[in-house]
Amino acid sequence: MYTIAELPIDNPLQTVEYDLGLESALRRMFEDGYTQIGVERDGELVGIVTYRSVVRTLLAFHQLEVGHKTLDKISVGAAVEDAHTISEDENLLSVFDALAEYTYIVVERDDQWRILTDYDLLTRLKQMLEPFLLIESIEMQLRSIFTRVFGDSLSEQLAETFDDEHPLPTPASVEHCSYAHYAQFLSIHWEEFEPLFDDQQDVIRELVLEIGDMRNRLFHFRIDDPDEFDRDLLRFGQSYFSSV
Repeated sequence: MYTIAELPIDNPLQTVEYDLGLESALRRMFEDGYTQIGVERDGELVGIVTYRSVVRTLLAFHQLEVGHKTLDKISVGAAVEDAHTISEDENLLSVFDALAEYTYIVVERDDQWRILTDYDLLTRLKQMLEPFLLIESIEMQLRSIFTRVFGDSLSEQLAETFDDEHPLPTPASVEHCSYAHYAQFLSIHWEEFEPLFDDQQDVIRELVLEIGDMRNRLFHFRIDDPDEFDRDLLRFGQSYFSSV
């Protein structure tokens, strides 16, 4: 199982001093676009201040009837909360549980405190999942196009096209087709598909084959980093086939 050490956590945790006025800390958070900021005392990380912890502090002051204190009269230390630090040796799945509860975690890496927020994780997940979702969407669109062209006779046409003498296995239905099936079926029956794609046979065939190659590399774990994918080509394919 992967560990937190394998996550790309690149954001250093920015910090302020424990005795800084809360107004100054909030101003820095707002100007720099932070939703939380670390708090140090004597060079040690003692916790985190968030917008939520600030509101909680102000409500507590109000309840204690000292709500007349202004933000510049309250130190950051009054609003500090636990930093929710987590070891890099922890199971990667523990990140989801921690972020569901705290919205951020703090990790020590290379002698430096780094922060991972729920937004960071969602952004990373989108980056990782996008190729899978685009490839699946394109495949669903191809199946829909095949069904639109051949209707109820599609399974029969597939069986005739990919008979026992064909190097590709005979698919029981369009749901059992590979991208290689899609590319060859389009080429063999181009006369039926041409009204949809105009005079773009070579382009369509190469596009389907290229997406199929990316699909195989991705689904069979033959690629180390999904960022290596040509996302623009996948997005083009998804947009193109959805508009047919």
